[in-house]
Amino acid sequence: MDPIVVESMWPDDGVSLKLFHALEAAGHETLAKELGRAAQSLAAAKAMLGQPIIAVTGQLNAGKSSVVASFLSATGRARVPRGEASATGTHRFVYWVPSAWLNDPAKKRTLLDLLDTAHSGGVEFLDDDPTRAAQQYASGRDHLDQLAIPLIAGNPALDNIGAALLDCPDVQTQDADSDSGTANARLDFLAAAARVCSAFLLVWRRDAIRDRLVESMLTALRERMASAPLFLLINMIRPEEDQPTRTLDDADVTRLIERFQISRDHIYGAFDFAIEGREGRPGWRNLTPDHLVKRFKENYDADSNELPQFYPLDEGVETKSDLLSLPANLEIADLQQIKIDDHRTELEKLITKARHALHEWLRLSTTKVTSTHAGLLEFCVAMMTDRATGEPLQIPSSQFAAALNESFIRTAPLPLRVSLKLARPFDRALAQGRNLITKLSLKGKLSDIEGKVRDHLHFGSLKIANSESLAREMHAQRWCPAGIPEEELLEAWRTIVKNFSENPIEKFDQQALDAMAKTMWKGFGGWKKFTIGSRAILGALGSAAALGGVVTAAVDGGATIYAATAISSFIHGGTALAVALGGAGAAYIGFRKELIDKNTLPYLSRLFAFSCDAFGLPRSIDNKTPMIPFADAQGKKSTFPLPPSDELVKTATVTPLIDARLWRPTDALSVLSADDFSH
Repeated sequence: MDPIVVESMWPDDGVSLKLFHALEAAGHETLAKELGRAAQSLAAAKAMLGQPIIAVTGQLNAGKSSVVASFLSATGRARVPRGEASATGTHRFVYWVPSAWLNDPAKKRTLLDLLDTAHSGGVEFLDDDPTRAAQQYASGRDHLDQLAIPLIAGNPALDNIGAALLDCPDVQTQDADSDSGTANARLDFLAAAARVCSAFLLVWRRDAIRDRLVESMLTALRERMASAPLFLLINMIRPEEDQPTRTLDDADVTRLIERFQISRDHIYGAFDFAIEGREGRPGWRNLTPDHLVKRFKENYDADSNELPQFYPLDEGVETKSDLLSLPANLEIADLQQIKIDDHRTELEKLITKARHALHEWLRLSTTKVTSTHAGLLEFCVAMMTDRATGEPLQIPSSQFAAALNESFIRTAPLPLRVSLKLARPFDRALAQGRNLITKLSLKGKLSDIEGKVRDHLHFGSLKIANSESLAREMHAQRWCPAGIPEEELLEAWRTIVKNFSENPIEKFDQQALDAMAKTMWKGFGGWKKFTIGSRAILGALGSAAALGGVVTAAVDGGATIYAATAISSFIHGGTALAVALGGAGAAYIGFRKELIDKNTLPYLSRLFAFSCDAFGLPRSIDNKTPMIPFADAQGKKSTFPLPPSDELVKTATVTPLIDARLWRPTDALSVLSADDFSH
C-alpha cells in the first residue's frame, strides 16, 4: 500500500504525493527504502510462517562456520571452508536451507522474495564442488559489492529441523576497497540481513567477550529484531574448576544478558578441546557432556575439521541437550510470530519516523514560502513608503486624480461649481505640469530626475525607481535567495513595472469619492473655500495627474519606471492649499485616511499581486489579510488591512524565487499503521 499523504494547497494544481514519493521529495530516500523493505519483510515473514531462518554470526575465527557445519550432512560440511586463514574465512552471506524448500517452487519463490528485502542485489547459488564453493565463500574478501550478494545452498539434513541457517561473514575483516570504516560497512550488511532471520546464534571466543564489537553487533541486531530469540555461543572456554558456572556468572557475560535481553538458558558454551586434563586439573572432556565427547571422536579427522561441542551452560555437564537439539526445542510457530511482531514493531517505528519527517518537511516548506512571501511584501510596502518619515506614498494616477477632481466639483458648494468649471484649475495645472516636464531633461541618474521633478512640481517627497534599481535593491535583501542572479530579478521587475503601469485602477466608487471630497470641503473656513481653497486643492490634483501621466513617458516611454509621492506632498503641494487648510486638522486627517484607502492600499495590493505572480509566489497565504504599518505626519504608526486584488488576472511567472509548495497532510498520514502494509 502506498497512500496519498500530502496534497498541494498552493499551487492549487491538483498535485498530491503518495507516501514513498513524498519521502523522496522531502529528501528522505533512505528512509523510504527502509520503510519499503520493512513492509516487504513483514509481508514475506507472514508468507514464510513455519519456515524460520536462524542466523549464525559472531567474532572472526570464533567458530561460526563450524557451528553451521555441525547441522549439515557430510557433503554439506565439505562445502563449508573452515580454519583461521583468511582464505578459509566466511566473506559472503550463505543461506543454508532445507532442500525441500528449493524443491518446492512456491516455497522457493517466497524465500527469494524474502531475501530480496535484505539483499536487493540478487542472489547466487553455492556450487556443489567444494573447491569452487570455497572460492565463492572467499569472493567477498576484498569486494563489498560481492559481499552484498548472498549465496544459497540446499542441504537435506536441514529438512529434519525445518529451519534454514545463515552463515554470516566476518565483520572484523578489513576490505581492500573500503576505508577505515570497513567493520561498520560489514556490520551494516549484517544488520540488513538480520531482517529476514527469526533467531540469532552469536559465536564469540571466551577470551574476547569484553570486546566492544560484541556490543555493537548485539545493538545492531536488536535494533532490527528487538524480540527475536538470541543465543550466545561462547567458544574456546578454558577448562577450570567451577566451570561452566564461572563463565555463566562472569560479569561481562551477565552484562550482555541484562542489556540485550538474552535468556540465561540461551547461553551455550564449548570448551577448548586443545586442553586435556592433567595432574588433577580438568580438561575439556571433563567439562563436556559424555554424548558430545563421543560425537567429537566420531567426527574428528586429521584435517582439523573437528567441531566445537556446544551445550547449554545453565544445565551443566550432565545435560542431555546440545546445540544440535536447539532447533527441535524451538517452537517454530511462536518463533515466526515473534519475527512477525518484530517486523511490525520495526515498521511502526519507521512509520512514526516517516510521519515526523514529513510533518517537518511540510513545516519547513511552509516557512520557506511564508518567509519569502513576507519579504516580498515588505519590499513592496517599502516602495509605497517614505523612508525618511514612514508616511505612505501615493501613486500619482491621472485616472484617480481626474475622478477625485470630478467629485470635488460635484460636491462643491453650489455658488462654486460654476466658477470652478469655468476656471478649470485642475486642467490648467495638468497642462502646466505636462508642459513643464516635457521641457525638462529627464535623463541621467534617478536621484537627479527625482530632484528636477520635485523642484518644478513642488512635491516635497518623491520616489522614482526603474527595474534596474529595484532588482539591485532586492538582490541585496537577506530574504531574497542568494543563488538567483540579479539579471533574472531584473527580467521579473521589468514585467512587474510594465504590468503595473499598463493596468491602472480605472473604476472608482463615486459615492466614496464624493464622501471623501465632502470631508475636505467641510475642513475649509467659510471664506477660504470661496477664495484660495478650492483652486488650490484642484491645482494640487492637477499636478499629481501631470506627474502620473507624463513622468514615466518622458523618462523611458513608460515601460519600466515606477513613481510615487507622499500624501502630505500634494495635500500641502502649494502654499495656497496650506493656507486654505489652516488649522483644519480633522479635515486633513480624514482626507489623508481616504487617500490611503482609495489609492495607497489598492495600488500596493496591485503591485504586490503582480510581484507574487512574477516571482512564483501565492498572492495570499491561508486567506490571511496582511496588516500594513504606516506613520502619520507626526510619526505615529497605525496599521491598515491590505485589500485583495482578486479582480486581477494572474500573470505568468518570470523568475521563481523558490521551489517549495504549500502542502497539507491528508487524513491517511495521521492514521497510517503497519496493518496498511499487510497486503
